[in-house]
Amino acid sequence: ESVTEPKVVESIPSVTSTAPTSEEELTAQQAAKGNLWLDVFNNKSLINIKNPNGKVSAPVLLTNITKVPDLVEKYIEISENNGKFTLKKIRAKENTLDNFFTISVFSPLGKISNKEIEGFRAIAQKIKSMKPDMPELDKAGVEYVESIISMSNALNQLMDYYKTSEEFKLDDFKKSPELHKIITEAYEKYQAASESAKLAHSNLYEQLHAKELATLKARGFDTMVVIYESVDDVSAIFDGLVNDYNENQNLKKSDKAAYEAKSKLIDDALTALKKAQQEPATLAKEGLSENKLASYIEALNAYSIAIKVTLRDMGKNQDEDLLDDLQNKQLTVIERYNSIVQG
Repeated sequence: ESVTEPKVVESIPSVTSTAPTSEEELTAQQAAKGNLWLDVFNNKSLINIKNPNGKVSAPVLLTNITKVPDLVEKYIEISENNGKFTLKKIRAKENTLDNFFTISVFSPLGKISNKEIEGFRAIAQKIKSMKPDMPELDKAGVEYVESIISMSNALNQLMDYYKTSEEFKLDDFKKSPELHKIITEAYEKYQAASESAKLAHSNLYEQLHAKELATLKARGFDTMVVIYESVDDVSAIFDGLVNDYNENQNLKKSDKAAYEAKSKLIDDALTALKKAQQEPATLAKEGLSENKLASYIEALNAYSIAIKVTLRDMGKNQDEDLLDDLQNKQLTVIERYNSIVQG
């Protein structure tokens, strides 16, 4: 089983006391829109969209629909064996559902309501209509939302058959293969839409991140530069190891010396950031919260330790576990980074 890369972070304009230029305003709009799409791609249950006056409009709470991808994945895990449909873990006996199946797939939520489906669709259209036009990201975002809606409809059909009407008792699971086909096809479209969304946002991130880094360097915001560059180093190390693993199904052929050199960059960043903690006036100039910096250092340090453990133990038949742990540590770094750049 391959380890997938996490969603990338987003960039927003750096903190500054001077009036923004038109270029910076455009960057801010692109970042704000990109961040909203990222919330959608990360299946956040609450999306806060600001009105033109800068105030947050009444948020739509997406209680059930954002859980659909995980539930469908759980359903497929239970209902397939070597990629083929089986009733083994669904049908306990004639006209009787397996309790584990019922609890795993249906208990956490009821059917996804039409109100929530249309609310989710409306969110996508509202983000798409925001300025500036961003054709690649907007297209990917709308397709992502529609893929989840298709899965929701398929899951609702499944719920009708197994739970709401219990029609399976009438035909002893005769419709199960057909319903399985519908939901797996919807899931495949979701997977494709998810990859497209990830690529579109990654492209935006690369564009804005490079622009931001140049601006920070020009303004002499050295601590922020270290943060921006260190999050890049974190991603570069993890992405490289994931590529190695996907290519070889293990890390035995990974260039340990090269990764150790990259790991040294993380250590250097930690040293610089810890030094910056002793200079509150500099942090204030850069608009950098002392608490947020401390949280970022904590997460970066945990990642630094995890990469050292990975490099020590890789190739010893536990590579996937090592990468899973490293990914979790990376996601924490990303969360703390996002907290800093979002102000």
